[in-house]
Amino acid sequence: MAGYFARRVEVEPKDREVRFGSFAIADVGISNTISSKTVWGAVRATMRILLCSMLTPMMVQYLVGLCCLRRNPDAVDVTVGDRVLDTAAEKRRDVDITVIVNETDGRTQVFKAYEVKREGEPLDVAVVEGLCLKLRDMPVVTDGAIVSASGFTDGAVAKARAHAVQLFEFKPWTQPLSQQFPAFNAVGTASEFVRGVTSALLCWVNWRLQFVAPDGPESFNWDQSTPVFSSDGSVHTKFPSAGGYADAVLLRSTGILFALDPAQAVLRTFPLEPAGDNLEVEVGPPWPHTHTLDIREDGAFLKLGTKLVAVRSATISGFLQWQKTKRNREFYILEQVGTHKPFAAAAVADWGDPEGSMLAMIFGPESMAIDVHPRIQLLEKHKNAIRQLKLRQRLTEDT
Repeated sequence: MAGYFARRVEVEPKDREVRFGSFAIADVGISNTISSKTVWGAVRATMRILLCSMLTPMMVQYLVGLCCLRRNPDAVDVTVGDRVLDTAAEKRRDVDITVIVNETDGRTQVFKAYEVKREGEPLDVAVVEGLCLKLRDMPVVTDGAIVSASGFTDGAVAKARAHAVQLFEFKPWTQPLSQQFPAFNAVGTASEFVRGVTSALLCWVNWRLQFVAPDGPESFNWDQSTPVFSSDGSVHTKFPSAGGYADAVLLRSTGILFALDPAQAVLRTFPLEPAGDNLEVEVGPPWPHTHTLDIREDGAFLKLGTKLVAVRSATISGFLQWQKTKRNREFYILEQVGTHKPFAAAAVADWGDPEGSMLAMIFGPESMAIDVHPRIQLLEKHKNAIRQLKLRQRLTEDT
């Protein structure tokens, strides 16, 4: 089975529909206690560790970056995974998030630096002291902060205070919005506000995939473990096996077909119904389909006999079906340690696709505006360490 998201995000009340790129069908149920003046931002693209089920350390860092973007709408640059000069070490060092804001005089810059930690225990004084000294040795940094998804010890809080470094905790968001975000008057908890998120995937079911290699024999067999090669005979770096390659081709196929008829006509015409006893999944009627894709640009080769032959196309035959599932939601808030003032908050949901993409809605304390990021996804190169990921970059007149 392979699937891809359709293209619409629907927000209740039904008088507002937001469309985002080539991406998705999803229903995001929003409590109707909110006035129609709610503003939906354009796309701009832990709690204790045992509770942080959906978020990897890099995704926590990315979400904190989105929170910084939300709180600094006038920033000229927001970078996740930056490199900043440490004059004591005489080299540039990693800083998890940097935010650059120009003051009204146009000449003075505020350079904010945030270190983000997702550990299993509260950050102790030794860790915080090291981070404070690191930030102190970066003269360009005017405002330093440390974010922890597991809290801080009392000694760590005292140490940060002595170095004028702000502390924030990234933790589950459980209080009613109206208590921490006054613009959301008489609104309950985030889980009551964002009542549910569902995604609809177009899926291949009971499918058969044929790779076409014109320079090879008229027919050949492959299975999940059949190796895939590059033109030089080495194992293909992106698709090392035929099974993984087939999954990628199926996903690519549904990514093309989901926006076209008959897929859209079926989605509009036929209601989705519960899949047997599983009330969390709804399915539509399957319909027969065949799709041929040109896959020459993948540079994939199979070894047939003693000969290495290029795979030129793939033909999928089978049935297509819409499958709708309820997605898990999680809610987090970024609070200043000591004052408990909210910096920003996030509602997130995973889409359930192979790329691990997520929906994020970012709330700020100053208004009802919500930044909606319908598909946040870390590239493979960022999954272990994020480097120079620009959330915002404005060129100055001097550039």
